Amino acid sequence: MYSIAHIIAYFTRETGKWPDYIDWFMASCKANPTIDFYIFTDDHALAKWEDTPNINIVYMSYEECVALIHEKVGYVNMTKTRKLCDIKPVYGKVFREWVKDYDFWAFGDCDLILGDLRKNFPDEFLDKYDWLQVLGNLEIVRNTEEVNDYYLMERPDWSLNKDFTWKSIVEKENETGFDEWIGVPMIIRENGKRIYWTRENFANIYQERKGYKKMIDNTVQENTLFQYWRWENGALYHVNKLTGKKKERLYIHFSNRKMKAVPYTGQDSIYITACSEIKEDCSWKDTFCGWDFFRVYAKKIKVYIIWHLKHPHGKDKAEA
Repeated sequence: MYSIAHIIAYFTRETGKWPDYIDWFMASCKANPTIDFYIFTDDHALAKWEDTPNINIVYMSYEECVALIHEKVGYVNMTKTRKLCDIKPVYGKVFREWVKDYDFWAFGDCDLILGDLRKNFPDEFLDKYDWLQVLGNLEIVRNTEEVNDYYLMERPDWSLNKDFTWKSIVEKENETGFDEWIGVPMIIRENGKRIYWTRENFANIYQERKGYKKMIDNTVQENTLFQYWRWENGALYHVNKLTGKKKERLYIHFSNRKMKAVPYTGQDSIYITACSEIKEDCSWKDTFCGWDFFRVYAKKIKVYIIWHLKHPHGKDKAEA
């Protein structure tokens, strides 16, 4: 079995604390016992997880982390802690002391609950790719010198984002999304490297955004009028309350949204509702998505109609 180290760097200098539901993220890390998690932080709020076999908490100040970044990859404007998002693709070099002996390393966020990572990415699947996933919530990287330097590759002349490179982002104070699909993943794809390109195997949740008041999954085609998500024995599912149909997801991402969560006391299953709650039970009322459901599908119908009006004879030759 390939060894995997998952890296999280989170400093509370600006936020003041970890997300309120951080214990549920940690529980989902614990539920992936064959993956080692390395969490670099200045906050001791996670001290109770220090004895978990696959969780390694490394305490350092943000200033020490910045010094390490500058030592390993050169100068980056790290005035704001959010800039860490831009440098996630270089974590394998920055934190090499901890992950050098692993076959793969991963980076991601802590505002999520993980599903069963090994089931979603067995060894025979990892064999095919050097980089997996395209959003900074969770990406997996083959731990070789060549792949760890992919972030330095230039874009081809025909690229629509030719000026969006590592050199262009190091001086910028604010994060640019260099870790996400239009950044390093797109650079890898444009250069013909082996990347597993998908944005459809996880749940990316929108809450009170663009008119959505409840939690609507705008990433996958699994929205229903009555729905919820279920974390159970380390696996994560989207569930249609009406039919009982469920589909396994890689993770559910809250994107820094406020969640009302019951305390973690060792439970091995939990409900995640459309009302932005993490609960031990789930009623029909909890699963109702109301007008948000119709708003999502009205948008899809509009896009469908516009596309067919522009393509009366089907796909253009360039799209075929």
